[in-house]
Amino acid sequence: MYKNLLIAIDLNNLDSAKYVVETCLKLTAHEENPVYRVVTIIEPMDDSFISAFLPKNFDKSVVEEANKALHTFTEASFPKGAKVQHIVAHGTIYEEINRIAEEKNVDLIVMLASSKPNAAGLSTNTVKVARFSDKPVLVLR
Repeated sequence: MYKNLLIAIDLNNLDSAKYVVETCLKLTAHEENPVYRVVTIIEPMDDSFISAFLPKNFDKSVVEEANKALHTFTEASFPKGAKVQHIVAHGTIYEEINRIAEEKNVDLIVMLASSKPNAAGLSTNTVKVARFSDKPVLVLR
């Protein structure tokens, strides 16, 4: 049913990210050669006062570190031989998730209701992904 998944995770909350991956593995257990596109988003530093004190290529180095962390996470979370694409995007979370979902023509977007543990409702990014995406969205708690 779902063979090409976009899995949005927050590298600051690896326990929840592991839960999202485990759910995706269960969803695709009977599929032949599923593709897992695992994305994490780095939000831009908007405060010009703070950004003035950061090194020149700060955003680039953050993306590189996130890419390393994402690879480490997926190696530990997915079975050997799984088709996993690592995507580290830089921008507004919901816009990047929806852009990548369209670009990669995914069957399903899977994400948490909120990246904050024990949050009562949906995060604004989750709401906006669901509202503006043409793709089905599975929201996990």
